[in-house]
Amino acid sequence: MATGLAQSYPLYQRLGLASVGHECLSHSQLAATIFLVRVRWLFYDSEGNLLTDGTDNYVLRRDEDGLHAYVCIPVDEAEKLQQLAADRGIDLSAR
Repeated sequence: MATGLAQSYPLYQRLGLASVGHECLSHSQLAATIFLVRVRWLFYDSEGNLLTDGTDNYVLRRDEDGLHAYVCIPVDEAEKLQQLAADRGIDLSAR
């Protein structure tokens, strides 16, 4: 996940994203050590205005050293970031 974020950083800068917050929308225990967590990510500009949001589902597992995310299932984040780019006149195909 860290690699994906690092690769996306230049795009986030082009879109004017300055900070990211989150809300835990739900969580459920699927097994003794497996959890499903639904997170809404909030993308803000440098003035603290909400630019867009996106929702992802994560499958977490509790290991000996704590919880770890093993799977991220995007729901609508890509579409919303594409819409933000279109609204700002940014062509995402010209990477």
